[in-house]
Amino acid sequence: MLTPAVVRSASGAASYYAADNYYTDGQATEASLWVGEGAAQLGLTGEVGREPFEAVLRGELPNGATIPAGANGKHRAGMDFTFSAPKSLSLLAYVGGDARLLAAHMASVRSTVGWIERNLAETRVAKDGAQETVRSGNLVVALFQHDTSRALDPQAHIHAIIANATRGPDGKWRAVHNDALWEGYSTAASVYNADLRQRVEALGYATERVLATRVRDSVTLVVDDAVRLERVAGRRDGAKTEASIIEKATARGDRVPEKQIALELTGRVRERSIELEM
Repeated sequence: MLTPAVVRSASGAASYYAADNYYTDGQATEASLWVGEGAAQLGLTGEVGREPFEAVLRGELPNGATIPAGANGKHRAGMDFTFSAPKSLSLLAYVGGDARLLAAHMASVRSTVGWIERNLAETRVAKDGAQETVRSGNLVVALFQHDTSRALDPQAHIHAIIANATRGPDGKWRAVHNDALWEGYSTAASVYNADLRQRVEALGYATERVLATRVRDSVTLVVDDAVRLERVAGRRDGAKTEASIIEKATARGDRVPEKQIALELTGRVRERSIELEM
């Protein structure tokens, strides 16, 4: 799922997005990362530092350029495109221990950001006394990988913070024209879902397409590996139980709904005080 939002404060954003992860406890690779052609042109690479992140959101770029304030005299910090992995992926990664899924999720987000740059990144330039919207093809994006929801449930999601700065065709740095980003985010969500589906299937998982809304779809992992996940959870609470609904369904060759996995694991990981979101 892809959810767009406005970043309203540079300092507030730096504090929120750099918050510690609950489950990975700072051990996740690529917890933060600069991506995008615009970031590369500004020399922003690797881990996202607080000071350069705040500065970029204020419109103060590393090359000395400054993004002018808008018509209201205020500078827009940017946008937050949040890529949320399916609940089943989060369970398999954080409870089942398959870190490959987190790497696949990060790779899908990076690939989708590239698509967004090529197709939705725009700015406005003066031409013949009027403002004209033109494709810029580059963005300055900071990725922050988080592992929990607001309720501290396991939820793999990545915030892609799109700074309000892009290099125009004439080489000058300007504000991003957001219209295409708002209009095209549902298409970007489909690109992300398709890419993620391909990557997790390459890891040996089966997936199915689930209609989430009228305009967006999502990917649900069909847990063919449910017995292994069940055993991992069983070891964590030390309980020996009869064959679960998941094991029985797997033995019959039935598909196991994502919500059923969450229901069963809720009772099996209580030592970690996890209440899984339905």
